[in-house]
Amino acid sequence: MTELEELEDIVGSLENIEPFGIEPDFSSLGLEPADVLGFQTEEELENAINLLTIEVKRNNVILIDL
Repeated sequence: MTELEELEDIVGSLENIEPFGIEPDFSSLGLEPADVLGFQTEEELENAINLLTIEVKRNNVILIDL
């Protein structure tokens, strides 16, 4: 028996399951539209995200205590 068949044994035919009628919105996915976050365009939001997530190359600095 496949996993799908096992699931159908528990809940019945998957074709007969009806959604609750609630569509997921962006906030439920952890995403907000650009204007909600204070940006004028999606491009501005993407630029801000890129700046916040860039990898910074670090130089090794040696401090000498005199």
